[in-house]
Order: sequence, then C-alpha cells, then structure tokens
Amino acid sequence: MTPRRRILLSSFACSPLWGSEPGVGWQWLVQLARQHDVVLLTHAYFRSHLEPALAQAGVQVDAHYFQAPAFGAHPHRQLNSRLYYTWWQWRVRRFAQRLIQNQRFDLIHHLTWGTLRFPCFLTGLGVPLVMGPLGGGEAAPLRLFQGLPWRVRAFDYLRSLSLLWVRADPLATWGPRRSELVLCKSEDSLRALPADVRARAVVVPEIGSPEVDLSVRQRRPAPPPAGSKPLHLLFAGRLLGWKGVALALGAVAQLVERGTPVRLDIAGDGPLRAHLAAEIAARGLQNSVRLLGAIPRDELLSLYGQADLFVFPSLHDSSGNVVLESLSRGLPVVCLDLGGPQLYLDASCGVVVPTADRSRAQVEAAIADAITRLLATPARLAELSRCAAEHAARQTWAAAVQGAYAHIGQRLQW
Repeated sequence: MTPRRRILLSSFACSPLWGSEPGVGWQWLVQLARQHDVVLLTHAYFRSHLEPALAQAGVQVDAHYFQAPAFGAHPHRQLNSRLYYTWWQWRVRRFAQRLIQNQRFDLIHHLTWGTLRFPCFLTGLGVPLVMGPLGGGEAAPLRLFQGLPWRVRAFDYLRSLSLLWVRADPLATWGPRRSELVLCKSEDSLRALPADVRARAVVVPEIGSPEVDLSVRQRRPAPPPAGSKPLHLLFAGRLLGWKGVALALGAVAQLVERGTPVRLDIAGDGPLRAHLAAEIAARGLQNSVRLLGAIPRDELLSLYGQADLFVFPSLHDSSGNVVLESLSRGLPVVCLDLGGPQLYLDASCGVVVPTADRSRAQVEAAIADAITRLLATPARLAELSRCAAEHAARQTWAAAVQGAYAHIGQRLQW
C-alpha cells in the first residue's frame, strides 16, 4: 500500500456546486483526501460551499480560506478576474510559507486555475512543486473559423498569437520552470511549454466520468433503422466560435442536401446564437435544427438519453467534460482530432474526425460522412452506445487522480 503523503493543495477555485475549474478542484480534493493528508488553500468565497460538502463526503481536509485584499471588488468579480487571480497567487505565497514553517509537507500541488497562461508563485519554499493538469495551449487552424463573424475570427487570431508569448512570459513560466513535474491536459499544452520544461511534463486526463448507474445507461432506446425516422443529434455547450457548433450546423446542412433524415438539437447559449439563427434560416434548416438555449440540467440529462449521437466538433477545448458526460449515458460521440475531447474516446465508442490540411467545408463533409456511415449501420451505432457506457465507466475521477499521482510518485521517488 502506498504510504499517505502530506499534500498542500493550492486550488483557487474549488466548489462542489459549480462545474468547470471549481468542479475540477472539488473532485481532485475529494479523491486526494481519500489517499493522502491534504491541506487545502482556496479562495474564501468557497467556504460556504465546501464545509457542508466535506462533512457529507466523509473526508478529512485541513482547509484554509484565503482572500487577498480586493480593493472593494465584489467576490464574483474577484473569481473571474485574471488580474485578481495573479494578485491572489502572489499573496498566498506568504500564507503557504507560514504553513510550511509549522508542519512538514511532501508536496505542493498547484491545481486551479489549470492554465499555463497564468502564474504560480509557490516555488522556492523547500517543498517539491507539481503543477496541473494545465491547459490553454490548444489551438486550431484559422481556416476552420472561415465564415464566422469577424470578431470571432479576430479573437482567435489574437489568441493564437498570444501562445507564442506564453513560452517567453516570465510570470507564466515562473512556476513550470521551477516545478518537479508539470501535468498537461493535452499534447498541445505540453508543446506550448518552454523547451526546457517539456522534459518534465506529461499528459494526463484532467477530468473523470460522472457516476451513472449502469442500469440507467442500458435503458437507452435502440437507434432507428435507416430511413425510418431522423437520426437525433445533440450538441451541448456555450455558443462560442471555438466550440465548433457552426461546424455541426454545416455538417447537418450537407446531410439535408444529401436527403439524409437528421435532426440536430443545440443546447446552450452564447454570443454566437444570433449568427446561428441567421444561418439556420438562410440554409432552410428550420425543420432540422433546434436552438434550445440554456436549459436546466435535468432537461439536458434527458436529452442525452433521447439522442442517438453527440456531435462536439470543438476546436480547442482543453478537456472534454460533455464528452465524458455523454459517453457515461451510453451516447456515442463524434469530435475532431483537436484539443482534449479526442483523449476521452476511442473507436469503440465514437469517431474522431481528422482535420489536417482540410478546409472548414471539408471538415463539415467529413463529419457528415461519419454520421452517414453510422446511420447506414444501426447495429454499429448500437454497439458504440453499449461500449460508450463501458468506456466511460473506466474513466472515473479516481482513475484520473491515481494516474496523475503515479507519475508524481515516480518523479519524486516516493
């Protein structure tokens, strides 16, 4: 049995009530506390979220709620401010130093925010530092943004340029250059690190599959026989240019032109909604595509159970929360070979569409071709559905954390 270690976990965002970064912080905290003695550093805002949840989870955590002076800013602005986050990281260093003076630690683990773009100052404290999993180094070819509003294209162009600066940014690279190990969410993020850091970096899953009872997964209806009724596709996510929803819409337009019966539900809201609505009208897709807007979580979970295929052609997501969520409910996935989503599925439970040297129209055609092949073989789609549930069941939060700590233990010679 691996001996328990004493870990100082720095997780600026950590909440069982929220998703994204706070949800990642919470899941890693619980899994680590079951195996090790954890001292948590997090923003003071999350005290009311964490204290009752920790008691209910039955894990022992020594939690410290730190709030750097915010000059009168509301907590919600603090939590979303990159400037305040950097300030918090700087101020929490001295707080961590006092903790280390009073007790022995085997490791400092900087967890959230999990991005290589922003700094961590918990170095030089006499305790090995591990960072991550870090993302933010993912990028997509600008040709795949063709046809989107100019603001969307300009934003992603500037974002791509900013990745060139990350490797030279003294603040962003301060922590990674002084870390024993850097965990990365994707190969793209690993490559975005400075060359001297990559030798001490490894790609690991950041997220785990939600727990879903297997009997629930297995109650999914069988896919429709070819031609009997439209194949039900689902996209869920914020309506942003880089989420790839426009590619899903383009693929459906091609399927409709081919005479393929298909229906796409788009769950989510965001700045691209007006553009998508105009595209749907211009292409005459009102009977094939529904913009559902932001919907309650229970309704989204119901949609996972009704759909035949989850289409998520995201261009540079670091992870794949909705991918694992859909797989966990027996819903196969079609995604691109970009960023993190592809890491959470294989040929047994979905399709990864190549994008190299392809235009936007060609990628949309490739997505449409993949859907057409599945529609022509309902038995194959049913097999993907069955394997999706099994594949997700192996990708738990516990497995993600244990896998990462296997690398950490090897690096630190535990």
